[in-house]
Amino acid sequence: MGTILAIIERAHRGAVEQQYAHVLWLVHGLHRQSPMTVLLRGTAAVYALDAEPPPRLRLGGAELVHVPDYRAAMDRLRTDGATVLVSAECLDRVRSPGAPLLPGVTPVTAAEIAATAAACDRIWYL
Repeated sequence: MGTILAIIERAHRGAVEQQYAHVLWLVHGLHRQSPMTVLLRGTAAVYALDAEPPPRLRLGGAELVHVPDYRAAMDRLRTDGATVLVSAECLDRVRSPGAPLLPGVTPVTAAEIAATAAACDRIWYL
């Protein structure tokens, strides 16, 4: 199997509905079967930020205890050897200046994204 680039562009979609089976969970499972490079773009660039976990979500009188833990999912990806890239341009739009990135996440320019994509056999948009 050739090299795969998995591009994730939308963040926090269906957080309540997805809970454990969110897009990073899926990518982690796929990576364990066939190693890949993950590129975070658009609003998904927030997954690269080293930020505190979000507070529990309250809907009316109910508190949702099991919301997705994207930070832990990013840690699992990196621990299992996935290359995790984030668009520097998108990152500039979603973070405060100086906000740190998670360890092992590499910001890349548009030219570096194009070179990475050209070197891959498959490109998946998730």
